[in-house]
Formats: sequence, structure tokens, C-alpha cells
Amino acid sequence: MKNVLKYQLPPLLWIALIYVLSSIPKFQESLHVPLGFDKIIHAVMFFVLCLLVRRAFIHQEYFLLLRDHALLGAAIFSIVYGILDEYHQQFTPGRIPDLYDVLADAGGTLLYVGVFLLARTAKVKKESSQAG
Repeated sequence: MKNVLKYQLPPLLWIALIYVLSSIPKFQESLHVPLGFDKIIHAVMFFVLCLLVRRAFIHQEYFLLLRDHALLGAAIFSIVYGILDEYHQQFTPGRIPDLYDVLADAGGTLLYVGVFLLARTAKVKKESSQAG
């Protein structure tokens, strides 16, 4: 149970937050978000989503293939959720699906993947230089 609360609950709560924010009619207009800045918000939201989902996938014990390919699984999940989120917005009054939002979501996801891979590469190089 501790594992579920620590690793699986955070991405579920983050997904719920994204869903709730996407369900608010004219949400961005009510915040007076400058044009284009909303794409940065999308990227940050999906950067965090990918991080949390990868962490959840790594710390689950039932799907070994998913655990072994957690980064790829998290990236696919996050991008698909971004697409579904935009689809969902067509049913919310005052909201419209936007391809550029999907691209910002995917960009945030891929930014996380890149940062993770760079950090992992740096860690491996540091460990190999200390060992040798």
C-alpha cells in the first residue's frame, strides 16, 4: 500500500488535475495568460506527467515489460493523454482542441525524455571515471 501511495497515486492526481483544468470553460482567458505562454504551461504540465508516470512504471511489480521500458511507456502514455485531453476539450464549452497544444504537450514529454537521458549518460560517465 505504501508503494501505491508513494509512486502510483501522484501521477493519478496529476492526471486528474490536468482533466479538471481542461474542463473549466475559458480557463486560459480567465487567467489572462499571454499569447503563447500557455504552450509553456502545457509543456511543463506534461514534463511533470512523464516524470511521474515513469516513476510509477518503474516502481510497479506486475508488468515487467512496462517496468523495463518505463521511459518509453511513460512517453507514449503522456503523448496519448495529451491527445485525449485536447479531444476532451471539444466537449467543454468555451474550449477548442488545438494541435499546437498537443505539440506543446509532446514537447514537454520529449524534453523530459531528453533531460532524463542526458542525466543518465552523465551519471554513467561519472561512475565509470570514478571506477577507472
